[in-house]
Amino acid sequence: MEQKRIITKIKNFSLKRFLSRMVGNDRGVVLVFALVLMLVLTIIGSSATMTSQVDLKISGTTKVIRTSFYVADGGIMLSPKVISRIITDRALPSDTETPLIAYDDYAQPGEDPVLLKKIMGFAMDSDYQSNDANTADISMEQGTLGNMAIDITRTATHYLSGGGVEFAAGTEGVGVGGAASAAIIYSLASRGTVGTSPKTTESDIVAQYRKVAGVAGGR
Repeated sequence: MEQKRIITKIKNFSLKRFLSRMVGNDRGVVLVFALVLMLVLTIIGSSATMTSQVDLKISGTTKVIRTSFYVADGGIMLSPKVISRIITDRALPSDTETPLIAYDDYAQPGEDPVLLKKIMGFAMDSDYQSNDANTADISMEQGTLGNMAIDITRTATHYLSGGGVEFAAGTEGVGVGGAASAAIIYSLASRGTVGTSPKTTESDIVAQYRKVAGVAGGR
């Protein structure tokens, strides 16, 4: 017991002596202050670096989301032009006319492609329907710029009893159209995809397009 007390006194004396030297020595105080200041600056710097990295990740994610949305929106804007072209030509656009765009061109011998049948409202057998379910009607792949996939469904046909003044004023043109015409309703589903699997971002936009037969334009 006595030996332990002596050791404890020696330790306490050494600690007090060290503290008294530190307090009494200006260099020791400056050193402690400098170490504390460096610690504080290190913490602030680390926090600022982490905040910057988080901000960069958020900005990058926001950019990717916007890009996928714009790609999908581009599909909605593209579809009416393709539909009008197919109705006018009774055929799909050729590769030379639209080299970046691919169409669902599956066809049995002597018959029309899937997309033409869908837009014109022709009947499709089970093989056509199976291919249509597994393939996008219109697609465009642009690598890092994003990929577009569009599905078109002909939902209804309305026969209009009046002319362009009554039914298409401000849309297809005042006064155009005959005494009787048809308004075809198409459902458009466009998907924009940015990135590569498994890290991809997708945006889906759904819209309806009304095409008045024999009249330019639509909505």
